[in-house]
Amino acid sequence: MRLIARLKTLTAVALVALAGLAAAALPAASLPASAQEAPTRSGFDVTAERIDGTWSLETRADGTYLLFNEDFSTASGPDLKVFLSPQEVTDVRDRTATRNAVKLGALKRTSGAQEYRLPDGIDLSAFRSLLIHCERYSHFWGGAAL
Repeated sequence: MRLIARLKTLTAVALVALAGLAAAALPAASLPASAQEAPTRSGFDVTAERIDGTWSLETRADGTYLLFNEDFSTASGPDLKVFLSPQEVTDVRDRTATRNAVKLGALKRTSGAQEYRLPDGIDLSAFRSLLIHCERYSHFWGGAAL
């Protein structure tokens, strides 16, 4: 079982790396100043529970947003929250997941598009990962490298 989980993690990391290489090879599209968007990320690197789909960061006139795209889905769970963490996603553990992390809010739904506004003045370079975490039971649901 652990071998299968490890293989899934390695496959997800490889897909993220390949997506990054493919995106780097494509010419950058020009976006209006009001909607500067980072490339869509190809999923979640580490998952303890099922999480599928893509996400991105988008800067708008009123702030920066984390977007879970239409293809996002995860297993249901109690008290799921979305965080930005200074930890590398591979170093996150159940009880330490929220240490020095910034809570963006409760997970709005377990599937479909949704967005979370980042706090004003946040320095994204201080964070290494995006996390979904069950606060009630201190259970790390999954995450992605920023």
